[in-house]
Amino acid sequence: MKQLILILLLAYFYHHDLKAAIDLEKYSQEFVLETKRIILEDYEHAFNPSIIRFKGQLLMTFRVIPNALFTFNSKIGIVFLDEDFEPKSKPQILDTQDPNTVVPSRAEDARLIIVKDKLFIVYSDNKEDYISRGGFRVYVSELKLTGGQFIVGDTDCLKHFDGASPYLREKNWVPFNYQDNLMLAYSLMPHKIFRPIPGTTCCENFSLSTKSIDWQYGELRGGTTAILEDNQYISFFHSSIKMVTDHSNGKAMPHYFMGAYAFSSSPPFEITHISKEPIIGTNFYQGEYYKPYWGSVRCVFPCGFIIENEYIYVSYGRQDHEIWIVKIDKQALMMSLVVI
Repeated sequence: MKQLILILLLAYFYHHDLKAAIDLEKYSQEFVLETKRIILEDYEHAFNPSIIRFKGQLLMTFRVIPNALFTFNSKIGIVFLDEDFEPKSKPQILDTQDPNTVVPSRAEDARLIIVKDKLFIVYSDNKEDYISRGGFRVYVSELKLTGGQFIVGDTDCLKHFDGASPYLREKNWVPFNYQDNLMLAYSLMPHKIFRPIPGTTCCENFSLSTKSIDWQYGELRGGTTAILEDNQYISFFHSSIKMVTDHSNGKAMPHYFMGAYAFSSSPPFEITHISKEPIIGTNFYQGEYYKPYWGSVRCVFPCGFIIENEYIYVSYGRQDHEIWIVKIDKQALMMSLVVI
């Protein structure tokens, strides 16, 4: 992996001059056991899935762009899966439209979490400012299963928090459950934790921890929900750097990477361990490429995971057009993380 680190560093700093492209999948780790694509009827190009166990069943959300000519029109769908990660119910598009406005919902990249036996989605949307980058805010909605259909219940738009700006697009906050309270990690470095105040548009500062993290593959950003396991929280993040690879047709373009990290189970929730290099598996970067919605990328984007005995199953979007599951050996993954 040292060779990969060197090549990626060169790509990061000198991508416009880089001549030698590499096959990233040559550097896949042994703890990455297998990958599987999930194809949904009527939504072949769904992407960015989150996954959870709900009432004993596997439940997955996904994102769809109904019309490629209008990429601001984004929707969130939901579907039950069987134990082989095959769809077992008809996919449903959630109604996230605000009844008090004619501005269409542009819901993106939901994360699923259960708090006090209630199911919530945490997602980004822009319901108040029409196609405004700064208008995107994080929303928290309760999901209720009624008559076989999911209903979007009480929704909070988180607009008032430390560092809020009308010019910044808010997304990829990391949800986790702490003592039956929904928490949201606003950033990883520093690890800034908010507690949303239910029924309001506000978040309170809950904790802050700062550590220097040596990660050479772009800015650390949120990815999946964090899960408490073995007295620590585990989550998967993403980052991106611009580079040339065998997968980019000789062009310098952003490549998205996935990594894992752990943080302490109590405040201030310090990050304690992290991947030393990107997690890579078969079919992460090789495969079909598509006409881009918003710019050419090579994208692996984790949004959810479950832990099943000795295995971790991460749900991720590929190329903003596909849904995949990667099976990971939990013990080997945790042993691969470095202490910070």
